[in-house]
Amino acid sequence: MVNAVAKRLLGEVSWGLKMRVIIGAGLSMLDMATDIFVILRYMGKDDTRGYGWSLLWMIVASMMLQLFVVFAQNKGKPWVMAKEMLIVLTGLKPGYDSFKVCSGQEMDDHHSLDAKVELVASKGIEMACESIPGGLLQLYVLLKQRETMSLATVGSVIVSAMTTGFISASISFE
Repeated sequence: MVNAVAKRLLGEVSWGLKMRVIIGAGLSMLDMATDIFVILRYMGKDDTRGYGWSLLWMIVASMMLQLFVVFAQNKGKPWVMAKEMLIVLTGLKPGYDSFKVCSGQEMDDHHSLDAKVELVASKGIEMACESIPGGLLQLYVLLKQRETMSLATVGSVIVSAMTTGFISASISFE
């Protein structure tokens, strides 16, 4: 009963949406940062360099699909498109989308999606291309290389799992 009341309350009040969106954006950006740290760590060793490249290509695939969404969303406004593409390439897209949703930004004439749908699309792309496969790859390497286990790599796996769980729960809630 308490869970049902809490879910209904968070769904009806604006701060519930803001809280979910901000926490999700924070987790997404933290996941990107820990993945980059792990990539640098993997690239430094000959036996894990291939895993580093694989993880890097997962991030590149996620960014490319997000760039496609930005292109489709802003093809009528080239300067807006360029600005949002730069935001994607810096890894700040989750925070930017969260800001648009929290501020209640209206859909412009040239947009094909509203801010909430664009946020869900970007999160879905991130989850499918980066969080799930990247977390599984890091877990595989962690279990395979037990003697070189570090707190940072364990933390990155945990952050990837938390990001995947939170994003999937948020998407299903919306």
